[in-house]
Amino acid sequence: MTQRVFIVHGYEGSPNGNWFDWLSAKVREHGAEASALHMPDPGHPSAPAWQHKLDQHIGAPAGNTFLVGHSLGCITLLHFLSRHRPEKIGGLVLAAGFAATLPPLPVLDDYIRASAPDFEALINIDMPVHCLISDNDTHVPPPLSEQMAAKLGSPVSWIANGGHLMASDGFTALPPVWEALMPMLAVSR
Repeated sequence: MTQRVFIVHGYEGSPNGNWFDWLSAKVREHGAEASALHMPDPGHPSAPAWQHKLDQHIGAPAGNTFLVGHSLGCITLLHFLSRHRPEKIGGLVLAAGFAATLPPLPVLDDYIRASAPDFEALINIDMPVHCLISDNDTHVPPPLSEQMAAKLGSPVSWIANGGHLMASDGFTALPPVWEALMPMLAVSR
């Protein structure tokens, strides 16, 4: 079965921003499919619209499905998995993620409340998980990312002085994401 990697950007993001093109190229070099999704109206995200987009493009996640999220894309993917409750997926990598409201961005409160993940369901999915957290993220306070990782039982890679892990922070490539994803792809072949 073909391995499929889906990359979900965050608030005000795009599928070609930050390190997403770089990661897509790495995935394709490995022989898997890569799709960086363009989420609807990223400046004014709607939880139902973003979930519909995932349903359209990913469908029912399975053992050959790998999910990579950045920022708002993380809680979006967690909610998607909470809704579908697959027995197994190939892997989940979350960068600058969170699963609670963000004091720096109250404009996202309604989206976040509508996307609350079911951690009890998530920990019962057979999936490797890895979280990347910057120690000086001003958009997502690092303790919120740590709380999300702890609820998932996920190992964490800390990025020193990484900001929000965006191109504006110097990240058009993010090797720790590939270092987390590559073994997941290798195991599921």
